[in-house]
Amino acid sequence: MKVAIMGAGLSGLACAKYLEDHGVSPVIFERRHRVGERFPNMEAVMQIMHRPMQDPFVYMSKKYGIHLLPGGIMHTIEIYSPNKKTELTGFNIGYTTIRGNDERSLERQLAKQVQSEINFNSTVTWQELEKDFDKVIIATGDPTISMELGVWNTDTEAFLMGCIVKGKFDLGVSKMWVDQRLSKQCMVYFSPFDVYEASYCTVAIPSSPEELEALWFNTVEELNINPVPGTEFKFEEYKLGRVSTKEIGKIILTGAAAGFVEPFMGFGQIPSILSGVYAAISILTGKSYSEMTAWFDKQYLDCLTIRKYINKLDNKGFDRVVSLVDMPGVRNILANTNIHFVSLAAAAVRARNAIKSPLQ
Repeated sequence: MKVAIMGAGLSGLACAKYLEDHGVSPVIFERRHRVGERFPNMEAVMQIMHRPMQDPFVYMSKKYGIHLLPGGIMHTIEIYSPNKKTELTGFNIGYTTIRGNDERSLERQLAKQVQSEINFNSTVTWQELEKDFDKVIIATGDPTISMELGVWNTDTEAFLMGCIVKGKFDLGVSKMWVDQRLSKQCMVYFSPFDVYEASYCTVAIPSSPEELEALWFNTVEELNINPVPGTEFKFEEYKLGRVSTKEIGKIILTGAAAGFVEPFMGFGQIPSILSGVYAAISILTGKSYSEMTAWFDKQYLDCLTIRKYINKLDNKGFDRVVSLVDMPGVRNILANTNIHFVSLAAAAVRARNAIKSPLQ
């Protein structure tokens, strides 16, 4: 079995690792000159997004042999809206993760576990690989090839801008701001790399790159951020969407190329890794890749329902949401239970929409 993998990111490397563990050595092609994205930044793995899976890192290690260490264990998330504040505290919140070209990043960790050679600076096309390989895994981290194949549908586009700061930080504390002046329909988040470095990032749905610049300027001023020179990063028009099919002939789409990034808060690390594993299992066993990944399709639709609701909120609406989260019962469900909160929240939004717009 000859397998080609386009992309040495989370899904591509996870696929390679699982294939190698079961006797298949893939050929990996990466268009960049190293493993890791273009800039180091912090992300999060939130337990509420993966329930009923209680601990994604333990689950992936025990079940699939994907051994990864998070950047830190979160015990507190501070959430701010223009006039409200709440804290989620508990033992079941989640992890911070390091991404990109940092030596501690998830990508670098995976690369150290893969034995197959990675062909960097690759210009090979999927059409060329399709001729020479039995299976081609598309793990490029973006939907470009999915668009070329005619199977991609964009639901929304996010813009990101952020930086690294120096200071003294608690590894277990992350922060989030929901404020139209700073992030427009999304959020600003803060997470520490370690006790001396942290990352701020504005995630927004602006009308233009210029508006993103203005939002980031407001964020820096409002939160009194002092960026480390040369560490500011920007990512424009990050497409969040779905594919009509994840398999086309010899091709299997994984990770962001297959839409394994949910549109509510943009979490996609665990689904992307698992998509790579499931692609490998499909190749090795003949099991249906689409059936193995169907769980995420429902998760995506639930998150899209919530995203459409969030898109309609103004700052008063964000204040109401934070006030709701501040209720003791809600805080406990979010932080210290294994209740599938995303599914419940989506059902509540659908019920609300049904009441506001009854069938004629």
